[in-house]
Amino acid sequence: MKLEDLYRINFLKASPEAQAEYVTRYRKKRAEDMEKPPSWPKVKKTKVKKKQPPLTTEEKAIMELLGLKKKEVIAMRNLKGV
Repeated sequence: MKLEDLYRINFLKASPEAQAEYVTRYRKKRAEDMEKPPSWPKVKKTKVKKKQPPLTTEEKAIMELLGLKKKEVIAMRNLKGV
């Protein structure tokens, strides 16, 4: 199959009326396409949780003595590196 066979008309060799009709049909088709938005499948966004190393015995002891929560001890651990 040749490339010329893929199209119904050769646009450059067509009469001005045929060219105008082709452009009109093309614009109408594109306008219809723009009226309805494309429907893309929705993707679920998942948060990636960083794995925290388990609490050491020292951290557990601090947690018990001071009455802190695990979340607070992990926050203190992250402040150490600053």
